[in-house]
Amino acid sequence: MKEIVKDGEIVATGQYLGVVEQFLPDKRTTFVKDGEIYATKTGMLQIDKDKRELEIKTHQEKERKTVRMGDIVIGTLVFLRKYSVGITFYIINRKLHFNSSYFGNIHVSNISNRYIKKIEEAFQKTDILRAKVSKQEFNEYELTTVGKNLGVIHADCSRCGTTLERIGFNKLRCPFCGNLETRKLAEDYGDVSSNLIY
Repeated sequence: MKEIVKDGEIVATGQYLGVVEQFLPDKRTTFVKDGEIYATKTGMLQIDKDKRELEIKTHQEKERKTVRMGDIVIGTLVFLRKYSVGITFYIINRKLHFNSSYFGNIHVSNISNRYIKKIEEAFQKTDILRAKVSKQEFNEYELTTVGKNLGVIHADCSRCGTTLERIGFNKLRCPFCGNLETRKLAEDYGDVSSNLIY
């Protein structure tokens, strides 16, 4: 009989972890052969006792350069289409990635819980925003800004380029020329500690 592993135990690549009747394997860190679950990498085994799920965590998780579903990204809006916007992102889970080639799209239906008639009411070119990765399509990512902590975190006046100040739920005013604009704002607009200059 094979030895049973425990939660928090260090496991090695190829090590037996259990059977599919006992646990749900994690697609990224385990594989199944003849109903038995094995580790695909070395790390600390985590067992969710309620869901009966297995996952292997490593110290490299914090340093990873790849994007996964559910990651929070910060990027610059580079173009607006009729029904979507394009974003190049540089910060993934609070880590700055220089020369990032990551690109994402936000469809109008994934901007807000509220109805958005025109994309220009929510975003403008050069806005810096925080979004969540919801899906991967080849080398691009689908993003969403639905949620209080997601949306525009920095915006400049479309007339004079001065940083806009928040005056309401989705309202901004330019302190220099008085121009009023609307955006889909993150809850912490204007109070973001991440380095926003790339």
